[in-house]
Formats: sequence, C-alpha cells, structure tokens
Amino acid sequence: MVIPSIDLEGGRAVKRIRGVRGRYIFVGNPLELAERFKEAPLVHIVDLDGAEAGRPVNAEVVKAVKAELNGECELGGGLRSVGAIEQALSLCEYAVVGTLPFTNPAEFERARDKFGDRLVVSIDVKGGLVMGSGWAQPLASIEEAAALLSRVRPAAVIYTAVDVEGTGLGPSLKYAELLRGAARRIYYAGGIADCGHLMAVKAAGFDGAIVGYALYKGNLSCVKDFQV
Repeated sequence: MVIPSIDLEGGRAVKRIRGVRGRYIFVGNPLELAERFKEAPLVHIVDLDGAEAGRPVNAEVVKAVKAELNGECELGGGLRSVGAIEQALSLCEYAVVGTLPFTNPAEFERARDKFGDRLVVSIDVKGGLVMGSGWAQPLASIEEAAALLSRVRPAAVIYTAVDVEGTGLGPSLKYAELLRGAARRIYYAGGIADCGHLMAVKAAGFDGAIVGYALYKGNLSCVKDFQV
C-alpha cells in the first residue's frame, strides 16, 4: 500500500530535508493535496509544529484536511501524553506516537490499553539512533528500539529514515530485517522518489510506504489506486 503524506508547518504543507527545521521544500495548500488524495485508504499527516510543542498545533488544518478525505487518516507530531493522543484521535482515526514509548513507558502502556489498535508507533532513525522531540533528541539505538517494540507489539510501526527524508535519494533499508516482527504491520518512509524505490521497499518486506513529495510531483506511474 502507498500512503500519501502531508507534513504541516505553519498551516502549510512542506517537506523537510533530513528533518532540519528551516530546511524544507514548500509544497502548497494542504487542502489541495487532500483533494488529490481523496480516495486513498489512509493518509499520513505530520504536525511538524506539534512535534516541537508536544501537542497538536495545526488542529484546524488537520480537521479541514480530514473533511476532504473519503478514507482514514493518522496524525503524528508531539503526542507525548494520553491527553494529546485523545486530541489527535478526535481529528483522525489513528494517532502516531514516537517519543512516548521511550521517555514514558508507563504513559505509553496506559495509552495502548486505552486506545488499542488506534495507536501507531513511529521510529525516526538518524545515524542508527531513534530521534525524538522533532528529530532533535536521541532516544535509543535502533537495536534497543527493535527490542522494545518486539516486547510491546504495537499494531503498526512506521520506520522513517531521517538521513534520506526529503532528499529523493532512495530508501535506506539496512534495518528492515531487524524490524521485521516488531509489529503486525511495518511501514517505511524516507527518500522515495521513483517506482524503483517503491519496489525496493516492497521487496524488503515492508507492508507499505509513506510517500509525499514523489506523489506531489507525479513521479510514481506504477501506483494505481494507491497500490503498487
């Protein structure tokens, strides 16, 4: 499955390069993107401002995007408490947490018990380290993260390769084998620019790919009805 991504900063759709604030490509109006992705089964939304604030910041924009979609959405960015997760779940069907399992395992357990399969875990990996707080703070090694995920067994995990995120240089799949079995579904994000990249992600065993800029540019002719 190909999952369209909309990254929000200051109410606009952007694509950060290697996760660095201030280094981004301006994409456009998020509502226009939502219209393009209207028939996607699932749309991935990241509140980049929320990732730094610790709560959803672009809530009104997310609400407007959701209203344009026929399918489901998942929202991530700064969801570090049960309250923030509840707010995200009032906007989308799924909430994506990153920092929480590593910095506050007890709160994560409470959230998992309360929200079940509506909770998705995202690990944003840079130089072999899982990053949090807007990709600014190292939380654990990828090996430690894989061990933790294997214990808690979330319904879905998103692996974002920050080293290539927003670059179009191709996917970084070196940890695919390590992550296999960490959740019922494993999705990949980062560096995808063409159909060859998508096929490599599929061959590595991921259940789907989260793609933004390559979809915006129309580079993925192999994608039909959001499938490869």
